Amino acid sequence: MRKMINLFGIVLVLASSVAAAESEFDFEELMEAVDNNTHNLQDSITNKDRDSAIALARELQNAFKLVEGFFQKRGNAADAVADSKVYQDNAAAIVKFVEASDYESASNKAIEISKSCDQACHDTYKPL
Repeated sequence: MRKMINLFGIVLVLASSVAAAESEFDFEELMEAVDNNTHNLQDSITNKDRDSAIALARELQNAFKLVEGFFQKRGNAADAVADSKVYQDNAAAIVKFVEASDYESASNKAIEISKSCDQACHDTYKPL
């Protein structure tokens, strides 16, 4: 019985550490990943690599969801929260454009994300 209780305790500790890891992230690493994925997305769109472009756009959607939560929690950054929602919508639009083989529109949205990011949060909130 004691072994069972110890095993349950270990499983509980591991499960809680995984949940904590999911809720926390390094914001600077996330921003580097967003920057890299934005450039890679543009390359994938240019090369008409459908699967890669869709995967990267979805990764960006998820990343901007984390950014939204980060700035909501931080407070006093309503503009950053609103911008992150726009970027999520743009990434979703990229997926739809690529699925429809409209690579020109997808490219325009990817460029819009890249330019908007630099002009919005980076100018206002960097360094955090």
